[in-house]
Amino acid sequence: LRFRSGVHDAEDPLSVEVAQQLLTGPLAGLDGADLRQLGRALREEERSALREVPAEQRPAVRPAGELIREALAEPERLVLLGGPAARRARELGLLLRKVRDLLLGGATAEEALWALWEASDSWRERLERSALRGGAAGRNADRDLDALCALFETAARAELRAGGPRGALNFLAEVEQQDIAADTLSGRAVRADAVRLMTAHRAKGLEWRLVVVAGVQEGLWPDLRRRGSLLEADRIGRDGIAEPMPQSALLAEERRLFYVAATRAKERLVVTAVQAAAEDGDEPSRFLRELYRERPDGTRVPEVRVEDVTHRPRRALSVAALVAELRATSVDPAASPQLREAAAERLARLAALEDEDGLPLVPAANPHRWWGMAELTENEVPVRDPQRPVELSGSALESVNACSLQWFLGREVRAQEVSSGAQGFGNVVHVLADEVGAGRAPADLDVLMARLDRVWDALAFDAPWKSEQEKGEARAALERFLAWHTGQRGRQPVATEQPFDVELKAGPYAVRIRGTMDRVEREDATGAAYVVDFKTGRHTPTKAQVEEHPQLAVYQLAVREGAVDQAFDGVRPEPGGAELVQLRQPESRTVADAPKVQHQPGLAENPAGPEWIEGLLAEAADRVLRERFVPTTGDQCGHCSFRGSCSARPEGRQVVE
Repeated sequence: LRFRSGVHDAEDPLSVEVAQQLLTGPLAGLDGADLRQLGRALREEERSALREVPAEQRPAVRPAGELIREALAEPERLVLLGGPAARRARELGLLLRKVRDLLLGGATAEEALWALWEASDSWRERLERSALRGGAAGRNADRDLDALCALFETAARAELRAGGPRGALNFLAEVEQQDIAADTLSGRAVRADAVRLMTAHRAKGLEWRLVVVAGVQEGLWPDLRRRGSLLEADRIGRDGIAEPMPQSALLAEERRLFYVAATRAKERLVVTAVQAAAEDGDEPSRFLRELYRERPDGTRVPEVRVEDVTHRPRRALSVAALVAELRATSVDPAASPQLREAAAERLARLAALEDEDGLPLVPAANPHRWWGMAELTENEVPVRDPQRPVELSGSALESVNACSLQWFLGREVRAQEVSSGAQGFGNVVHVLADEVGAGRAPADLDVLMARLDRVWDALAFDAPWKSEQEKGEARAALERFLAWHTGQRGRQPVATEQPFDVELKAGPYAVRIRGTMDRVEREDATGAAYVVDFKTGRHTPTKAQVEEHPQLAVYQLAVREGAVDQAFDGVRPEPGGAELVQLRQPESRTVADAPKVQHQPGLAENPAGPEWIEGLLAEAADRVLRERFVPTTGDQCGHCSFRGSCSARPEGRQVVE
């Protein structure tokens, strides 16, 4: 029901409290640390914007809660913020807007619920994993799924009574009436060897050697908001209905409750709070100063140690981080044998913990689940049949040469991420360039932009502003293409999107090179074939890299082996060179309407001769047939999907070693 305010209250779409509840609920899955991080980022963004306002007119930076509420109502504000917290908040904001529009457009409550459910991929996956795992977590997941089914049934019944927005309001009212407070902590078995997590009310009469009272923040403790039971029985007095409890009485009650929490410790009490760097940020509770009395000489009565932690903890305070630290210590050659043995013993204790159904509580502590402990595997079936020619395209040769492991995982295993908006951008521009080159479309920018408009909305971009930005880039790229296409180059086009499939000998290996050339042209002076490759990426190779560009050289080899004979009336032309036309990059700062063109000389003109590309093909074929897929660092690491598990990268080395 937390999205109700965001759907039906036009005057105040979201309150600060509802926004925080939504963000920390299952749809976004943020925690307190995520909210604080998001709030700090939004406050810093507003502080930067206010620096341009004259000092005498500059308002104060608004509280983090208000900025978070506003960002959830206007999720476009979060596009420029990095990090998972901002991304999940933006996705939730867009989802709430979608549900709001559905209901205002006459959708049923059931349809709105389906929209929420279908967009909650991570929550669905968590419920599925927990349900299949069994045990206490599985029972909780089954209970939640049963509740969701009942929620959908209630929505369907509400729609039968009244359709459209009235049905949605009936549904919300019915569910709200069923929301009766209950003691969710009753009836649970208590384990003697576990940490007890409870409210201060539940702790009355109990004691422990160590007690931690966490998150003692001003505004949360004391919490001076008026509260009461469902029927407000607390207001019934001898003389009828009493007035609500005044602020002073609420403060005294909160102080007594804090005293109860602090006096549950028999030996040690730890109280934590967060102090924000900004003056108007998070503040520790006023109750913290009531724990002790400070003497003029600086000593405290009773003896209390106040520690300001201004740095991040050595590791995250979670079971996963603890297991990671113990694993690293147990195999650290720099650690003493005693420390390594102690870490191994603690791992063994964690691995042995089980729930009431016999399932491990900390499965990651078991060495059998560590990737780096597994032996290397071999497949009886080779990646490529050694009796057949090795098939490679120009881009594949470039990828194998740069990093054979990235090529294997991306091309052979097909574990590469799905196509991005940038790849769709390139595909559209290439198609339009082919239409013009083949004479199927005029060399007219307005015509090309009209065709672009028909397909542009089908491309996937992270945000509407990104789509508009890329569309402007596409227009500029098409302008540069037309300037190049209509210019005088001393060559005539003979083929566009020319496919090729030729087999040749590269050292001891038979190699089959396949692919498509963007454009093939005939040189007026020599009659040689010249290959053009249009590029729409942002990366531009150096002049030296272009001279030994594998993809261009493969195109020239294909020309030499007869790939374009048919386009040259059955006569085999000499490869006269190739070039990259960088449609995203201007020719220079002063000539912005023409593309940057990078030339590769013909194979015969290269000082190393054609042998260098044949040697590169032989090396690639050897790696593929011998399955030598070794990671290599370089420029390609910046856009690699496998950095997190690559042994050549620091972030991947800790996973696989």
